[in-house]
Amino acid sequence: MDEVRIVRSLDAEDAERVLALAEEAHALDDAEALSEQTVLRVRHGSPEGTARFHLLVEEGDLAGFAFAEKSAGEPDSAELLVAPGRRRRGHGTALARSLRADAGDAGVRVWAHGRLPSAQGLAEALGWRRARSLLKMRLRLRGGDGSPVDLPEPKPSGAVADGVRVRAFRPGEDEAAWLRTNAAAFADHPEQGGVTLEDLRQRQAEPWFDAEGFFVAEEAGERSGRAGQDGEGARIAGFHWTKVHADGAGLTDGEPVGEVYVVGVDPSWQGTGLGRLLTLTGVRDLRDRGLPWVLLYVDEDNRAAVRLYESLGFEVWDGDVMYAPGD
Repeated sequence: MDEVRIVRSLDAEDAERVLALAEEAHALDDAEALSEQTVLRVRHGSPEGTARFHLLVEEGDLAGFAFAEKSAGEPDSAELLVAPGRRRRGHGTALARSLRADAGDAGVRVWAHGRLPSAQGLAEALGWRRARSLLKMRLRLRGGDGSPVDLPEPKPSGAVADGVRVRAFRPGEDEAAWLRTNAAAFADHPEQGGVTLEDLRQRQAEPWFDAEGFFVAEEAGERSGRAGQDGEGARIAGFHWTKVHADGAGLTDGEPVGEVYVVGVDPSWQGTGLGRLLTLTGVRDLRDRGLPWVLLYVDEDNRAAVRLYESLGFEVWDGDVMYAPGD
């Protein structure tokens, strides 16, 4: 019978074993085995003590791994993977049951990346249901002849033109303002809305981080006067954080590609066209860097965002599915 060990932190050796297992699964499945957030938790742990790591060892080797992030009043957000050479032995079922048994009163939901038949089969065998779906979309930035594609010009509305100025993120200055806007923009999405200063700093320390590709719309004009009232410095109306994947992210054979990493708009600025302006600003920058593709993730139920991306030429490429116990 499988025994799963649950710990709140990983030592360096276990962390390396988990990351190696994730790379092995990625190579076989052609889909990310673990999300970026989980990889960062494996490397750095959780300063709030909200992380749970489930380790399944068979014959002395790491045969499976699961991770759960706990947040008050919300179901645990989890992921699991099984070593490619040790599948169809019940390890996935054991890890899913471990996640469920360790969950709080709100239960657990588990992400499956890449819409793999094996993940769907496990969910069906457990009687779990689809709880959420992320679409993975892509846009070609370079034509067949190697020339950059045409993209619409960012045209701000009057309110945006008079109310904000778009500039690059300033490390060491903009963290607090960005965290405030991110939390407001994603108040209904605890994973993104709950990003902490430590989470932000961990991403800033990653090799891919580039402040020049992190666009923020700083409030200007009359609205900017609020900054002086609360003593918190510049106020950010919205942002578009882009990312470059050096490994091609499955779109190329190793040539770097871009990502619309996250776009957020403060609720007081929603409906002004700021989101479209910021999206275009970032995508055009990625194109001008000579990258051949840009990808993004978006909630399937967020029809407004999906329509925006479709209007810019993005098409659905793949997706991730979150499953939850059926009862």
